[in-house]
Amino acid sequence: MQNDLHEANRLSWNAATAAHNSHKGDQGAFLRNGGSTLYPEEIELLGDLAGLDLLHLQCNSGQDSLSLVRLGAKVTGVDISDEAIAFATRLSSESGIAATFERADLFHWFEGARARGAVFDRVFASYGTICWLSDLGLWARGIASVLKPGGRFALIEFHPFAMVFDETWTPRYDYAPREPVCEAGVGDYVAASGAGLAPNGYEQGVVDFRNPHPSFEFNWGIADVVQALIDAGLKIEHFREYPYANGWVGFEGMRDSGGGRMLPPETMPGIPLMYAIAATKPETTAPVRARSEPIIRPYRAEDRDRLAAIWLSASRIGHPFLGEERLLTQLEMVRDTYLPMADNWVAEVDGRPAGFIGLIDSFVGGLFVDPEIHGAGIGRGLIEHAAARLGHLDVSVYADNASAVEFYRRRGFVETGRQETDDEGLPFAVIHMSRAS
Repeated sequence: MQNDLHEANRLSWNAATAAHNSHKGDQGAFLRNGGSTLYPEEIELLGDLAGLDLLHLQCNSGQDSLSLVRLGAKVTGVDISDEAIAFATRLSSESGIAATFERADLFHWFEGARARGAVFDRVFASYGTICWLSDLGLWARGIASVLKPGGRFALIEFHPFAMVFDETWTPRYDYAPREPVCEAGVGDYVAASGAGLAPNGYEQGVVDFRNPHPSFEFNWGIADVVQALIDAGLKIEHFREYPYANGWVGFEGMRDSGGGRMLPPETMPGIPLMYAIAATKPETTAPVRARSEPIIRPYRAEDRDRLAAIWLSASRIGHPFLGEERLLTQLEMVRDTYLPMADNWVAEVDGRPAGFIGLIDSFVGGLFVDPEIHGAGIGRGLIEHAAARLGHLDVSVYADNASAVEFYRRRGFVETGRQETDDEGLPFAVIHMSRAS
């Protein structure tokens, strides 16, 4: 662990954090009014958070931490920056969303947490965290030491391959260099990214920020990260790469593909810009947490992001033939158009949305269940609830989604027709089915 470089980074982040928040307006009001800074990818990766203790590593100014509280977690956020933790504490008070924030070098914080026996159901880190860690082995062992048996660590991070380039897409840096890279200081990436990192509206704030304190980055490769987690005794259960960066405009000519997902210029080939890892601590004798019976209720506006994440998780399993890019395009339509428009009913388990059905008159526009609890009768309950209200039901299902076709057949639906392309004209056959009153 290189304490002197960590201290230099603390000073650099103190200066940069004040500039970053100057562009984001009244964040307390944004959060009070139901705003969230999370993307569906994080929500999907973390899973159901209702009632769980969550440790947010390198939490920065607390916006994501408080958004996680809104999803039902009890959150502790840790960051090395004095300015970030002071701002997060004020933001918690101003928003009325309770969370605990602690200022510490992360490695020192792990030592104290072990001494007092602190443990968590979830540990989370996101976006620009790995590069500030001088020892990945200490980091991974620290995570393992504060995870409960069966607990999950979730990481979503910018891809180290992209860090080979400078802002003009010119190759400049080694992939995963062994020595820290000295920079002029943490820059004002919020100003460069605009609305992508200021979801409640970008404000000019500090102009032409120049950091008086240099910074030092440790650019680890993906193999370094994965091996550190394995060596710490964690089990890798999920790994995914993404051809976009959420919110961050780190290079020239980046373009928004929708919802703040930034792609390289069209003149460039697609490259990975983010990746995600989920790893668990092996179970010992920890009991399985019992779930209550589902409650079916009408859709509420605050369900939107959670239902969008369920849609994406379920669609990746049921419709992989559509491809990731098309699913992400459809995700924006689901979240911003279909959910507000349809007659939606939500299955809630333990106070948390676990699935939903979207109806247009008697047509089932969508039925999606969190893959983590497939087989618990959520889909069946939603169909029977709709049938009790409406009687006759119609649905259209991709023929390639054999499990969905069989599900509807078991629920009394019969095939009434078939078309060889979907509604977008793509070559995926669709089966039309109906269930009588």
